[in-house]
Amino acid sequence: MYAQTAVTHKEYFNSVFSFFKSFCVNGYTPQLIIVRDNRTKKTYSAISFTMQLPCFNVFKDMFYSLNVKKITDNTYELLTPRGLAFLIMDDGSQHRSGLHLSVYAFSIEDVDKLMFVLQDKFNLRCSIHYNRDNKLRIYIFKESMDKLIFLVSSYFVK
Repeated sequence: MYAQTAVTHKEYFNSVFSFFKSFCVNGYTPQLIIVRDNRTKKTYSAISFTMQLPCFNVFKDMFYSLNVKKITDNTYELLTPRGLAFLIMDDGSQHRSGLHLSVYAFSIEDVDKLMFVLQDKFNLRCSIHYNRDNKLRIYIFKESMDKLIFLVSSYFVK
């Protein structure tokens, strides 16, 4: 399932849905759902779509092990500026003059792998930060923001 909770993100949701619409049943309409944040105990309305096609199993097998997200050994080859843009739009947030990537679902080893790709392939200055719940985030420093914006801005959805 793919979902966005904020109404302000509907344009982004529609952009992602447009990629996958041809894999949905004809006339499929995204669903409005209620999502409960177990941490804050708040509920949010969200828009979502779900697909369960065997052709996507190769990606599930590549990026999940025993239902746990993972960074693959070939992430260096796979991650493109467009993919980085979608990672930021899904899991990024501005922090002071830099950017946090919320990588909560990954092990510290996988976060290290991803950070290496960001540093070596894209020449971005990064470090590991922890949020108040002690969950992992990658911080991209202010001095790398111009380079990052140049790499990803043409792929961003408003």
